[in-house]
Amino acid sequence: MNHTNRGGFADVKVERLFPPHAGEAAEAAPPETALPPAEGLFARDGEDYLPLPLSHGPFDALHGGAIGGLLANAAEALAAREDMGTPIAAHIQFLRPLKSDHRLIVFAEVAQPGRRLNLVDAFIEVEGALRAEGRFTFARDIDIPGLAELPNAPQHDPLSFPVIEPPHRPGRTWFKDALEWREAPGGTVWIRGLTELGPEAHALPRVIAAADWSAGISRPDGWSRPRAAAFPNSALSVNLWRRPIGDWIGLTPRSRWGRTGFGMAEAILSDSHGEIGAATMPVILLPFPEKTAPTA
Repeated sequence: MNHTNRGGFADVKVERLFPPHAGEAAEAAPPETALPPAEGLFARDGEDYLPLPLSHGPFDALHGGAIGGLLANAAEALAAREDMGTPIAAHIQFLRPLKSDHRLIVFAEVAQPGRRLNLVDAFIEVEGALRAEGRFTFARDIDIPGLAELPNAPQHDPLSFPVIEPPHRPGRTWFKDALEWREAPGGTVWIRGLTELGPEAHALPRVIAAADWSAGISRPDGWSRPRAAAFPNSALSVNLWRRPIGDWIGLTPRSRWGRTGFGMAEAILSDSHGEIGAATMPVILLPFPEKTAPTA
């Protein structure tokens, strides 16, 4: 069963996901040849992580999905060592931009251990300065008789939906190229990694890789007549009610923007067996610079 639009869910259009060049209509040019995917998002150099092209965002900084996945991998690795259970929540703060030439120090620590509920904090530093942080919640499973069983059969087949082909591609590789995209009826986009997002046992990196696109694929003004120059998100929150099954994550997003310069995006998250949780993010709207009248 596919999600249907719920009051205010924007129709997902290809040009919203992959905007055309300035001044051009999305239909004006055929798709260009796809760039070959690079290997991985980050390289290790001792204790440092070095950004590779697939970790880049559309602007001069790393993509939030890559940054969030790096934090999540550190947190899940620690949680696995301490047997802390299933990841059920993540809240990530993007404090300062991370650039392609930065050497990233990533580490995690137990914030609060518990009998069932456990909190893990993860951090990214550059030259001793904190650039991003996340708090991750893990819970140990117990059996509650009488409640519904977890879904044991697929409800969706993402491979049956058409691949989203961008009308234009920038002349460089970025995080979008690390992912496969398919569009389903009802405004759901299905996403999975084309490169390793983290160890196979880790659930959060592939969820975050999809969830961080909630604003980008539900932009209220479309791309044809934009009313904001950019809409970076300062944070990302994910809540899960069960562990995702398989590689595909479905994203059914909507966004709200206000004239005060702020907005919010949210999305229902699914896997091939059904809904798994939700994501929310605040966005900061940036106006186009005012045009100055030409001097005589």
